[in-house]
Amino acid sequence: MEPPRTISVSQVNAYLACPLKYRFQYVDKIPRPWRVAAMAFGTSVHAAVEWFHRERLAGRQPELAAVLKVFDADWYAQNVEPLVFSERESKDALAEKGRAMLQLYVESVNGTKPVAVEQPFELDLADPETGELLDVRLRGVIDLVEEDQTLVDLKTAGRTLEQGGLERHLQLSTYALAFLLQHGDIPKLRLDMLLKTAKPRLERHPTTRSVEDLGWTARLIREVSLAIETEHFY
Repeated sequence: MEPPRTISVSQVNAYLACPLKYRFQYVDKIPRPWRVAAMAFGTSVHAAVEWFHRERLAGRQPELAAVLKVFDADWYAQNVEPLVFSERESKDALAEKGRAMLQLYVESVNGTKPVAVEQPFELDLADPETGELLDVRLRGVIDLVEEDQTLVDLKTAGRTLEQGGLERHLQLSTYALAFLLQHGDIPKLRLDMLLKTAKPRLERHPTTRSVEDLGWTARLIREVSLAIETEHFY
């Protein structure tokens, strides 16, 4: 197997969750017989939020009805392939929940304007504490960049963030690391969580990272890359 000269944030997260699952997905490329409905649902909500911010980025003020149409169309497409629903879920119930969540999100948007939506990055990974190049290229996509240099990651979830989850959030750490290596500054960070509870909630969790935090993140990514290269799939 060729060494992963470039690794994505998703690959790092997948390996940390389960190295054997990483092998099944990225090396053996075993096709999945179905998809979990919750994952497809999150994709549809994310698609509608992305469209909403792209419209705002273009200087337009999209109406809620237009955002909901984007969600409905994507949710219809997601259900073309087989989805596995939990006991308390159904296609129609999740559709109704998604519309309520998006209404809450659109109505709760603050006055801060976006300067980038789904912004890709790819760069040579370096340890920000020592400046050492780590022989890995890192790539990813930042959900939203606001005009005050706040990098935002959007998640849908069934429950609120667990204790310590914000500090351990690798996606945000990677955003900050990439921004620091590209611009020389540590940005503001925020995790926006749309909760599909009985009454949908939107939680915004601002957070920060230190240079030491980002040095640890860079070394973690290198170690994951080395583990994949040596086929350490336990």
